[in-house]
Amino acid sequence: MKLNKISIKNAAEQLNVSVVSIHNWIKDGSLRTTDNILTQENIDDFRDDFLKNKKLSSRANKQYKDLHNHKTLTEVIKNDLQSAMSGDDVSLKYESSLSESYKNKEGIYYTPKYIIEDMLKSIGITENKTFLDPCCGSGNFIIEAIKKGISPENVYGFDVDENAVAITKKRIKEISGHDSKNIICADFLSQQPVANSQQFDYIFTNPPWGKKIKKADKVRYSYFYNSGNVLDTSAIFYFACLNVLKKDGMIGMLLPDSFFNIGSFENARISLLSLKINRFVDYGKAFKELMTKAMAFIATNANSQQPTANSQIQCEIYNVKKHLRSQESFVDIPKHIFNFHIEESESDIIRRVFSLPHITLKDNAKWGLGIITGNNEKICKKEKTNGFVPIYRGKDILKNDLAEPSLYIGENLEGCRQVADLCLYKAPEKVIYRFISNRIVCFYDTEQRYILNSANLFVLNEEFPISYSQLVDLLNSDFMNWLFRSIFNTHKILRSDLEALPIIHEYFKENEVFSEKTFKKYLSIL
Repeated sequence: MKLNKISIKNAAEQLNVSVVSIHNWIKDGSLRTTDNILTQENIDDFRDDFLKNKKLSSRANKQYKDLHNHKTLTEVIKNDLQSAMSGDDVSLKYESSLSESYKNKEGIYYTPKYIIEDMLKSIGITENKTFLDPCCGSGNFIIEAIKKGISPENVYGFDVDENAVAITKKRIKEISGHDSKNIICADFLSQQPVANSQQFDYIFTNPPWGKKIKKADKVRYSYFYNSGNVLDTSAIFYFACLNVLKKDGMIGMLLPDSFFNIGSFENARISLLSLKINRFVDYGKAFKELMTKAMAFIATNANSQQPTANSQIQCEIYNVKKHLRSQESFVDIPKHIFNFHIEESESDIIRRVFSLPHITLKDNAKWGLGIITGNNEKICKKEKTNGFVPIYRGKDILKNDLAEPSLYIGENLEGCRQVADLCLYKAPEKVIYRFISNRIVCFYDTEQRYILNSANLFVLNEEFPISYSQLVDLLNSDFMNWLFRSIFNTHKILRSDLEALPIIHEYFKENEVFSEKTFKKYLSIL
């Protein structure tokens, strides 16, 4: 009998999970193959097994429940648009009908009304100005722009979702009586001839966040819009919008917090610093489906290649606090991170610290990831037996200490999915540190301990000018943790972030043992 063979990618798409999940299920036996070949029958049996016995993982279970039939939903929305239901009500119904998995795949997170109103609240809009939302969804930004005075004839929008485009047109008709032909069902990124034929006075949008598109398309867009090595869709949309923004035009974007503080977005931040930035706003976790914070910038296309202290940015944590920061205060921050949560006085301290003689861990250490077993319950034991040794999780790492081990692993690491070079684990001296944390917590290890992937490690080069214990005391200090949080403001301790921190090594020429008091005195910031 001929086997109906399918690819891993096809299987992942059918079950709406990642390729990695398919590999894992095959490896642990949950998803059976036929003569080591994955067939459609295997997938059908797996799906039936889920429906009857609910054997999928909790994550996959949630994803599967989240599926919706978009074709059926489209028919429902078409009928609603022809009914007496208002466009606003159709919009709310449609947004609430989209499954979480669909929104994740498309990077769609509809902007709450209060955020749109806040982003546009101080914009001096006049009727003859043009307005563009290149990812307009069901028209929330567009409707607010019309309410604020933009002529509906001068409003433009793009979206790949035909339902959203139809809803937007209905809402414009209801609010203004205008049948808009400027709301187009198309991908703004691929519409270079259309998009570049006109420049706009205002561009406000919430672009797709990490939309799942082919890497080849991302690379092509990145090349066309000159966005450098940034391949995230939200950043590519930023560069694409700049192409069609008028001189002295204004741009506002709601973006994931990664745009503001992750190294891969540095090119976008450098570009934004060439404009005049008016506002930064942190709206917190605006989408209940995401742990990611939503943040916004509003900027004017006025050249600020050499920003001065006179160029002030209104920095806000929504409904919590506001303060001013000079635009130039962001120029010297590592990776040009927009750490707008801190005030100017704190920024001055950071700049002071980086002005002192220092070294960094970049190119001065060998780095290793914690061990990925693939299945901790199967690979690890809760009690020590012959041939098994302790292995430590991130939460076991304390400030200059370790918790008692509660897991043990085979000394030869047999069956583990990912292991760093064994010489790193076996190094006579190394630093191990928590990975998932908003605080640097590290430990000086001299007993060749193993760590799981919730922790990472590094081994210093021999010529590093201070000792392991001095470095660990410095990294664990309250001051260095304040510095870390003030710059990076993340819940992960990334290697690249640790590598950017200034190690004030000359302090230890005068102080063999670290103390907070003498260190702050040395920095002249007491």
